Amino acid sequence: MKFGRPARFNNRKRGICLKPSGLKHCIQKLLPGISLIAALSLALLFAAGEKKASGEKVSKIAIFQFSSRPTLDDAAAAFIKTLAAAGFEDGKNIYIKRFNAENDNAAGSAIAHEIINSRFDMAVTLSTPALQIMAKANRDFKMPHIFGVVTDPAGAGVEIKRDDAYAHPQHLAGIGTFQPVEKAIELAKLMNPGLKKIGTPWTLSEQCAEACVSKARKKCAELGITLVESPVENSSSVLDASRALVLKGVEALWVGGDNIVETSIESVIKAGTEAGIPVFTNNPDHAPKGAYVSLGANYYQVGEKLGELTASILSGRPIKSVPIENVVPENLVINLKDNKNLGAQWKIPAEVSRRAAKIIE
Repeated sequence: MKFGRPARFNNRKRGICLKPSGLKHCIQKLLPGISLIAALSLALLFAAGEKKASGEKVSKIAIFQFSSRPTLDDAAAAFIKTLAAAGFEDGKNIYIKRFNAENDNAAGSAIAHEIINSRFDMAVTLSTPALQIMAKANRDFKMPHIFGVVTDPAGAGVEIKRDDAYAHPQHLAGIGTFQPVEKAIELAKLMNPGLKKIGTPWTLSEQCAEACVSKARKKCAELGITLVESPVENSSSVLDASRALVLKGVEALWVGGDNIVETSIESVIKAGTEAGIPVFTNNPDHAPKGAYVSLGANYYQVGEKLGELTASILSGRPIKSVPIENVVPENLVINLKDNKNLGAQWKIPAEVSRRAAKIIE
């Protein structure tokens, strides 16, 4: 029997490389896959090492805010700092990733689903829209969800009851911060006893804005003031809405908790400056920008409270044991520097000056 040369395999069909050149080609084709496997192996190795070193899982926390403004930025910074002080430091025993919808509901919805699909261990939302968007996306998944910088949690439509602080979904809890709307209106009347007409631009689609305007209506009626309202659809319409109020003869402008209007507070202040009338707001960040009187919460302190609450939950406190409370560390700021041309009817009583945390002169 004669043994001939081995039969040649159809290398292309069978995917086998016998020639040196073919072998090099195959290695080049396989290299991306090999690199990916190696990278994944290293990631798993590092994760396993990290888990062994700490003895427990590193929690992934998503911070989701609805827009870029000092109120939310300050709260987020204080939240992260307070967590670290409590022993939960980003990059060591927790992982934090921040998300920002920049006032876009569609972007917010995409962010909420990304947080869920990325299997974060906890979502922390800042602002009422962020709370609502995340709660809706998280309805079935039930990821632990902590919220802050929210005007009226019970009115946000996320299954939180107004008459029972513990009546909320077992995966959802946080801190409410209802702006002191009535006190801001009372200040305006105290500073100008003859005040008869106040104008407010507000976003009809925002629940938090509606909640504030509802309180303002009642307080104005009680003090004999007419509240003139101008609807806002987006940030670009804030200036026109504010100027429309001026044309209706308002003697002052007021802004409550309203994410859209607050991102364009300079437009409200511009309309007030043009008309020589003061702007009152419920956010202390607005006075340095030109608002006459701003009475609201210190949102850095709100962020600290939220950080303390989250640290307790990360330490094992059940979310269902958390009462939904209203936390408003009040802060009054008055700006005299940019409001020199107001009429003589506007005066700051000594009692108001004493209450102010800061007077800009």
